[in-house]
Amino acid sequence: MRIRLAVIAVLLLGLSACARAPMPAAPPMVAVPQILDPDSVCLQDLATLGVDFQPMASFGDSEQGCGISNAVKVSGAGVPWNRAGVLTCAMARTLVRYQTEVVQPVAQSRFGQPVKRLHHAGTYDCRVRRNNSTKVAASLGGSRGGRLSEHSKGQAIDVTAFELADGTMVSVKKDWRGGADKAAFLHDVARASCSTFNVVLTPNHDRFHQDHLHLDIGPHTLCGY
Repeated sequence: MRIRLAVIAVLLLGLSACARAPMPAAPPMVAVPQILDPDSVCLQDLATLGVDFQPMASFGDSEQGCGISNAVKVSGAGVPWNRAGVLTCAMARTLVRYQTEVVQPVAQSRFGQPVKRLHHAGTYDCRVRRNNSTKVAASLGGSRGGRLSEHSKGQAIDVTAFELADGTMVSVKKDWRGGADKAAFLHDVARASCSTFNVVLTPNHDRFHQDHLHLDIGPHTLCGY
């Protein structure tokens, strides 16, 4: 009987010790990083920067290779444009930097006034690289006609002129090889654009760019000044 009571006492002491044992510490909470949709972030950036734009549904043609993902229709990126253009959101956002960080400081330095309107000859266009005649890729058998221009992906713009606050026009075609401040402004802008865009093509580059500055954010790099 005594042995049985002793065993029971030992068991009770063991249970009591288990009951008093501290609970194991809970594992630390790990913060889960928030994954942001880059397309949505870009659109929000445009809105914050005051860009006049309308979001568009992405579109494209897998056979021709033309099309835009996260497309926007822009009426002005920092300053008004002579006409609206269709671009990727990323290209539109880059143009804000270009107009704010390159164009306006150079205009103030050369003319003592800002640019009030940017004139361009085109943004999205399904065409082959280095061809101003806008040949549709389909008519050239896709890539057999040459590498598609970045215009075919909404990643490029052709700037033809800058209109100053007082109405003065600075034209690439008329003033690139001119004299005085207009030519200097165009050359300053072209050189500085190479730090913003991946490709900059000017009248110095070839005969297809005698009347405009081609600016794009495609995968290739070339400062064609």
